[in-house]
Amino acid sequence: MLHAPILYPKTYALFLTVAALDVLCTWLVLSLGGREVNYLANLFLQQWDVHGLLVLKFAVCAMVLFICEFVGRRKPSTAVRLVSAAIVLNIFPVLVGASQVIGFMTAVP
Repeated sequence: MLHAPILYPKTYALFLTVAALDVLCTWLVLSLGGREVNYLANLFLQQWDVHGLLVLKFAVCAMVLFICEFVGRRKPSTAVRLVSAAIVLNIFPVLVGASQVIGFMTAVP
């Protein structure tokens, strides 16, 4: 597995882009006075600040990519569904965060 080519590089790039947008939106919402609603992410945030969130996101992304590569060599369609689900699950907080940022920006003082 270490010498084989990456199975889904374009899909992984999309996944990592959306995951990065999730981190950026979370940071922006927090800096505007919002709060982290994900219980596990909030634990990392309380313990290690934004650095904890970055470590958690990196670990989750690495785990997803490893699992997709592992599963994809045995059941390609399952791996494609898994990485697609990971993309969708990362888009949701980006959309919520973006709507919160728009709400903060358009709020009348």
